[in-house]
Amino acid sequence: PPLPSSGADRVQRVFPPFPGATMVPMGRLETNGSPMEMGYFETDHPPGEVLEFYAREFRLRGRDIVTQEDGAGGGAVNYYDAKLGALVSVTTIRSGGAMPRTLVFPSLVEAPEGIHLQGTAPASLPQPPGAVTVLRVDERGSGPTAGSTTLTQVAHGTPQMLMAFYREQLPARGYAVVDSRSAHGVELLEFQRPGERLSLSLSPVDKDGLPESLITLVIERAPLPPPQESNR
Repeated sequence: PPLPSSGADRVQRVFPPFPGATMVPMGRLETNGSPMEMGYFETDHPPGEVLEFYAREFRLRGRDIVTQEDGAGGGAVNYYDAKLGALVSVTTIRSGGAMPRTLVFPSLVEAPEGIHLQGTAPASLPQPPGAVTVLRVDERGSGPTAGSTTLTQVAHGTPQMLMAFYREQLPARGYAVVDSRSAHGVELLEFQRPGERLSLSLSPVDKDGLPESLITLVIERAPLPPPQESNR
């Protein structure tokens, strides 16, 4: 669903505009009880320049930042904003082709301190063609979302193509489909296996060239059903 104006304004208020680029709000997602807002823009500047720009801007605001490189020319810069109660992060991905460009994803993840960012997908998950991890958040605190993981990726293909991929791959890993629906071009899927629930959202990325989709995947612990008493 599109962002309410207050959410879009907040993303644009928190992230300074990158010169020559226009950020597109991508929506507000509910990830495991942690609301997340994300924007998106493209630039022909290399990822390092984009990360340096945001690192400098955040430091000028007195922020204690963390930078992470992905080893492929991209990476992320982030900090925790106690006033907002959110992790503020900018992730860059270098996209190849005849005209190389940088995909940039500014995001706000509302969560208590103690969430942990990583740049790799969980090894237990199948990886669709061309998948690049934008953001991975592991909840390490206590409470209902402890032990959960939220993963955001960009991959080749339309949402429908990726839906077919996950419907084929996840059952081989012990997951069963429990829900599937479409809304405004976005495919929503839910899978479950003993002790774990997996929610999947597949949205088209609005750009020229070959189709790509934004994947948002939430893995959360699900209580196991009580053992059935056998009637003897």
